[in-house]
Amino acid sequence: MAVVQITAEQVKQQLSALGYSIPEFMIDAYLCKLDSIQECLEAAGYDDCDVMLIQVYAVTLMALTAYSQRIKSQSAPSGASRSFEYSGDVTSMRDSLAALDTSGCTASLPIDIGSSVGLFLVVGGC
Repeated sequence: MAVVQITAEQVKQQLSALGYSIPEFMIDAYLCKLDSIQECLEAAGYDDCDVMLIQVYAVTLMALTAYSQRIKSQSAPSGASRSFEYSGDVTSMRDSLAALDTSGCTASLPIDIGSSVGLFLVVGGC
């Protein structure tokens, strides 16, 4: 298997498509962290497509763990306006990463897995 490595430009494209703008030095740091799991990805025998998807999902989730604010809308010619959405709902991406990375190579990365509550009831009476 050839060494597959996503680029900072690809990460920027992915985050931009999701409405996030992350400082370039942070993208470089996430890619550096990603390098630490390359050997595990190779040893696990993932094909190039899976490696690329694992890398994209992992970097995206690291960024979203740190930056939960994203641009929801913008306008300009100077009635300047920008609204943000605060959301960390990336459950489907986390599930996709878990399904792809069956060897657990990404477990050491700073990705907030989060937890969910199915149902919370409070019952009271008089």
